[in-house]
Amino acid sequence: MYGQIEKSLAQYGSSIQQIEKLYPKLYEPFMNLSVTGVSPRTYFYWKKTGLVGAPAGGNEEKGWVKINLIEYVWIKLIVTMREFGVPFEKIKETKELLFTDYVDEIIKEKDDYIAFIKENSTISSQKIKELDKLLTEAKKELDSSPEEFEIYHTLLATLMIDLLIKNDKGYIVLAKNGDHFDISYFSLKSIDDFKEHIAPLFDVPCLHIPIKSLIVEFIDDFKNEKHVESINLLNLKELKVIQAMREKDFKEIIIKQDGKKESIVIEIEKDGSILDQKAKEVKRILGLNEYSEVTIKFRNDKNLYFKNKTRL
Repeated sequence: MYGQIEKSLAQYGSSIQQIEKLYPKLYEPFMNLSVTGVSPRTYFYWKKTGLVGAPAGGNEEKGWVKINLIEYVWIKLIVTMREFGVPFEKIKETKELLFTDYVDEIIKEKDDYIAFIKENSTISSQKIKELDKLLTEAKKELDSSPEEFEIYHTLLATLMIDLLIKNDKGYIVLAKNGDHFDISYFSLKSIDDFKEHIAPLFDVPCLHIPIKSLIVEFIDDFKNEKHVESINLLNLKELKVIQAMREKDFKEIIIKQDGKKESIVIEIEKDGSILDQKAKEVKRILGLNEYSEVTIKFRNDKNLYFKNKTRL
């Protein structure tokens, strides 16, 4: 099974080792609740009503908690849904969807899942056969995997990993249907394969919540800079670029972005007065893998050039 998974991940410049390294970081409680903008009083009320579960860390008896990146994104999703008037019960249903053991559900209902793909997608029969085989082999591995690994199989974690590794932008969708909301989700890279299934979502009034916007908000917040580094959203070469900008130890930085003809060019003499703004933009681009290659010329005239492996 791992051979097929490795082959798939290699298309995005990733590997099982990278996934195994990133997943635990998503669940590591490293930040205070205050970074979400939600008060402890509101948080504990949400916990009492079932909107959030027990925090990953902290001391509830003393009224403080530590949350992980998954919890951060979920709290931000709650805030967004409440701003749009989504009722508590529907938010609870959204929580059930996002925190269900997504992988286990697919494997248990493998035949129905494969039938759904055949009927609702344009995926080739060869790829469907490969997926069928992969799910059959995955079941053997899942049956013998430790219970604590289940947290890695949730839909929300999968959407976040797809964004961070594959730059695949996932959306949570709540469509108003009479006096209630229908909950769904999709990703940009799945639109072509599931056009007939996804298209109706754009024909009715909907609330589309992009997971990317919540991660961008996290990355952009200066107070989270140490957290961005600690969960490996930036690799060593990317960190060198950020450090050079922070210390103004460069002459020029050139960043080529996917699908854009013009590169981002930052010159210390020209852009020095707006360097903080530029650094925030660059950190976001690097953290979300939205570039194809980077060249930086340091003050000592040495150069650093690297490509984004997820684009190769």
